[in-house]
Amino acid sequence: MPKIKVQDIDLYYEIHGEGYAMVLIRGLGSNADHWYAQTPVFSSRYRVVSFDNRGIGRSGKPNEPYTISMMADDTVGLMDALGISRAHILALSMGGMIAQEIALKYPEKVESLVLACTHCGGKHAISASEEISEIFAEYITTGSREAARMASKCLFAEATLKGAPEVVQHYQEISARFPPTPDVLIRQWEAIKDHDTWDDLHNIQVPTLVLTGKEDVLIPPENSRILAERIPNAQLQMIEGGGHQFLVEQAHAFNAAVLKFLTSLS
Repeated sequence: MPKIKVQDIDLYYEIHGEGYAMVLIRGLGSNADHWYAQTPVFSSRYRVVSFDNRGIGRSGKPNEPYTISMMADDTVGLMDALGISRAHILALSMGGMIAQEIALKYPEKVESLVLACTHCGGKHAISASEEISEIFAEYITTGSREAARMASKCLFAEATLKGAPEVVQHYQEISARFPPTPDVLIRQWEAIKDHDTWDDLHNIQVPTLVLTGKEDVLIPPENSRILAERIPNAQLQMIEGGGHQFLVEQAHAFNAAVLKFLTSLS
């Protein structure tokens, strides 16, 4: 398993394909394996780099608080260690917060941004309903398999839960390979709560695509609208039939939207 020293930890990473670099950043509790619906498609055109965030999966697990800025430093440190001077950044949920921080802190490293189902944080972020928040909080604080199963209600559209249970089951099987511990989930959650880029989003000057599932109940779609309005010239696309994990629920539509955006840049 390839690992590389970045800052104070060993980061697990994978590289697939050749061409211009494309760095994928995952969200809370998930790891590089969760890009299973994207890596085979994008690696046919790009050099796709995915990795496990600190504390997650096969990466180092330092016993300290995490911040979004710290994880942005991890990502750029990995790029530097791999000799990647600049890349397309595709990021999901908490990963999207990390990507915002990278674009603001290291603009020279970013060719373009794809921000999927994420938010700007702070008082301007639109929260989930009380019911969804309670279910997800149970998953974060216990990390149990039962809580993870219940959390599917937060992650998938109702139509997926009822009509395509195999999609949910496959995601759960991937998640069970390297289940995150509650202490790491709490550290990531604390990092998310401190995230706030509202005042700085106008400083992001790279081409940006904001994507969301139209049925996302965990990070409601209005958050994506806010990002698209605050980031200069950003494009917004809402994908039908997708919840928070719309990139696996509606993989074809998600992948097509990303590739169309990237192709338009060249």
